[in-house]
Amino acid sequence: MRIFLIFSIVIIFYFIFLLKLFELQILRGEEFRRKSYNNHFYIIKVKPSRGNIYDRNGFIIAGNLTSTKNFIITKENDILKEYKNYIASLNGYYSDVMDYFESSSVISRRDLFGDVVFVPITSRVYPYSDLTPHFIGYVNSDGTGIEGFEKIFDDSLRGQEGEIIIPVDARMNITDRNKIIYNFPKKGKDYRLTIDIQLHKFIDSLLEKYEKASVVVLKTNGEVLALYSKPKYDPQMFSRGLTKSEWNYINDKELAPLMDRTISGLYPPGSIGKVLTTLLAIENGWNWRTSMPCPGYVVYGGNVFKDWTIHYHISSILEALEVSCNVYYYNLGRFLGIRKITENYKKLDIFRRKFTPFPQEKVSFVPDSDWYMKNYKFIPGGSALNLAIGQGELLLTPLAISMLVGAIANGGKMPYPKFYFDQIVKDTFKLPFSDSTIKITKMAMLNVVKGPRGTAGYLNYKLMEYGLNVNVAGKTGSSENPHSKKTHSLFTIFAPFEDPQFIITVVVETAGHGSDVAVPIATEILRWCLLHYYYQ
Repeated sequence: MRIFLIFSIVIIFYFIFLLKLFELQILRGEEFRRKSYNNHFYIIKVKPSRGNIYDRNGFIIAGNLTSTKNFIITKENDILKEYKNYIASLNGYYSDVMDYFESSSVISRRDLFGDVVFVPITSRVYPYSDLTPHFIGYVNSDGTGIEGFEKIFDDSLRGQEGEIIIPVDARMNITDRNKIIYNFPKKGKDYRLTIDIQLHKFIDSLLEKYEKASVVVLKTNGEVLALYSKPKYDPQMFSRGLTKSEWNYINDKELAPLMDRTISGLYPPGSIGKVLTTLLAIENGWNWRTSMPCPGYVVYGGNVFKDWTIHYHISSILEALEVSCNVYYYNLGRFLGIRKITENYKKLDIFRRKFTPFPQEKVSFVPDSDWYMKNYKFIPGGSALNLAIGQGELLLTPLAISMLVGAIANGGKMPYPKFYFDQIVKDTFKLPFSDSTIKITKMAMLNVVKGPRGTAGYLNYKLMEYGLNVNVAGKTGSSENPHSKKTHSLFTIFAPFEDPQFIITVVVETAGHGSDVAVPIATEILRWCLLHYYYQ
């Protein structure tokens, strides 16, 4: 009896199932078939426009070009494959996506390709192309920030993706155009930078005949007016695709056009390093009024260390920096010793930290006793003398030099660089030296430009010629170049002396003495800054 009951229940349920199946398949089959067709949605992702990047005066440095393309909604067939191959043969680009085609071509043969939906497309453009590529960076073909500002702030620049939701049937035909849903993308955040693109353009014209160079222009409040690096490159080529010649150019190891020399170029500072030695010597008890003869060389440890000229007699450390006397600073190196030099230098931020959020920035370098023992197995007898004149293994970036000079100009402290106006800068570079030490060093740097024998006297002469009554302090440098007999040409300044507003550092590779090349360039940059920012 129990078996019969169970069997009956199974038969009843099976009969109900057959009835329901008959209803779905036969009686209401067409209705459900129609609903299933209408219940499909095709989703097209729409990339947002990246945020614009403006310079301090509102000029667009990185923007967007918007165009309309057509999105074909159909299953791929032989005709479409043939069309894709034809398009690829025309422009040389191949894609595994069938999405986008020029409107005129598609609409004219809509009978072959099916339904078309218009989709806005944006591409990144750089109106000033190669003037700021190292700082601004670039995006790849997918619109992702790869280098520089574009990479660091990619998330906020990118915006929020949108989508178009299209009702389609099983054959990918649009069932109702009135029911297409447009969820518009949200544009990325705009940024207004502190840099001046017109200043970049002016610097570019000054360095036209030089192959490798870098220029840093800061305001004493930390705002970055210019970060210029050469060789240059066109950031647009990464989004459109590289040619063979462009590929060879960016991979040229000697030129290294992708390297931002303002923050990644490590140079012996040459005589600019004497500014550091001046600070350290006075702070450690050297009487700045100490005089000494300068025969053009010193002998130390059986080796002869030469000066670049014979100065005969130096009356004080002020005159020593003014004429850039190596002999005087060799003696300061002996006075301090290698351990005191390196230990004190390593306390400075310029040898410990980065000043920017850019990953390619390098930290300046000073060797210590451990480094010498590791690399040479002994401490070279003349290492302190070489470091005292800014040569040897001492390496600084142009930005680090600018931060040092800015801190001196401000009486001992310099805000970290500010790159855009919404940026909150909390860090400050502070010099661990007394006010009196910094004041004496500032006077010595003033003598470099204003003194009767100053190595940067050209700057003072030109300012008077231009009718600009401004006192300027600075230091020239000619640093050793392992790749050529010609030295690198360096010059760094702050101005005006009584009311510092600008810090300018110029480095021109393989160009000769600082006073011959970097000084005239910095002079014109300072004149531009004074006329556009100081005398307005």
